[in-house]
Amino acid sequence: MTAVEPLVVRLAAPLTRAQVPQLCEHLRGQLELTGAAEVIVDTHALHQAGQADFAVIDALARLRLTARRAGAGTRIRDPGPALLRLLQLTGLAETLGVVEHRGREPDPDRT
Repeated sequence: MTAVEPLVVRLAAPLTRAQVPQLCEHLRGQLELTGAAEVIVDTHALHQAGQADFAVIDALARLRLTARRAGAGTRIRDPGPALLRLLQLTGLAETLGVVEHRGREPDPDRT
C-alpha cells in the first residue's frame, strides 16, 4: 500500500473572511477524495503580498478544524515574519501546526 501524499492548500492574496467557508468546503471535498492524512497550508503568497491579519488567522484555524474533523493533521508552510508574530501574539502558533519554511530561513526574531 502506498502512502498518500500530503494535500497542499495554497492561500492566495488577498484573502478575506468571506472566502473561508468555500476554502473549508473545498478542503473537505479534497480530503474525502484523496484520503490524505496531512494538509499543508502554504501561506507564501500571503507573505509576498504583505497580508498578515485576522482573516488569515481565521482561515488557518478553520482549515485546521476542517482537516481535524476529517482525521488529518495540518502544517503551515512559508509564513512571513508578520504572520509568525501574529500567530504567537494570539497564542495559536503551536495550536495551528508545525511551521515549515521552504527556500528561506525562519525569522531570527522568532522565539
